Amino acid sequence: MKYIKPMLLGTQDHVNSDKYWLYEPKYDGIRLLVGNRHSYTRHGTITTSRFPELLFGGDELLLDGELIAPGTDAPDNFSGAMSRFSGNNEQPISFMVFDIISYLQASVTYWPIEERKELLTEVISKIDSPYINLVPYVATEGEQLFNVIKENSMEGIIAKRIGSLYLPGTRSDDWRKIINWSYHDVVVSKVSLGPLTVQLHSPEGEYLGSVAIGFTKEIREKLLLGIPPFVVKVRAKGWTSGKKLRLPQIIEIK
Repeated sequence: MKYIKPMLLGTQDHVNSDKYWLYEPKYDGIRLLVGNRHSYTRHGTITTSRFPELLFGGDELLLDGELIAPGTDAPDNFSGAMSRFSGNNEQPISFMVFDIISYLQASVTYWPIEERKELLTEVISKIDSPYINLVPYVATEGEQLFNVIKENSMEGIIAKRIGSLYLPGTRSDDWRKIINWSYHDVVVSKVSLGPLTVQLHSPEGEYLGSVAIGFTKEIREKLLLGIPPFVVKVRAKGWTSGKKLRLPQIIEIK
């Protein structure tokens, strides 16, 4: 098996609708490359034996997508995906495919994205598996899709420039993630040093998690000068299954 590093995302803070871009849901799971009788993560961890449902055909193609577990409040559940990755074979999974890297043993990375999408649609229609599914996408209407994402409590959307190529191992501005952040006013209950770590509680005293990364210089200085408890505004990727803020970042000190 030849290991190919996947193309990586840039970021974008705002949502727009642009005729030169495609937009697709950003599923919350584990980035996976599947095909050639193998599967592996973006970091190169071989997962073939962990996800036998995803094995199909021979060695003629390689697909790029997100391994997800079905959720209850959203179409995906990150905790479920990690549970399966850790060996819980009872956890159902689905592989949501958004790109194709090779077909008939030949690279298609130099094809424009709209042509790769057409080929991918055809390829997925011929794979007889309930575990391998096509990621939907729309042209132009990024804001409309983002509203649907918010209604369904999903992580965000990905904008992809029309005409762009697949650049293995490259973090390109041609692919941009736009996160559906949730915002919360919470209480800093403790600030620890070495490294800087901030514990967060709700106004009612419930522990909501901690923050140890993502501090701006201004926020860091204010945290070091503050005496808990005090209120901050955080943004987070929603909630974990344990009712903690997921990956919170402090964006303002009240």
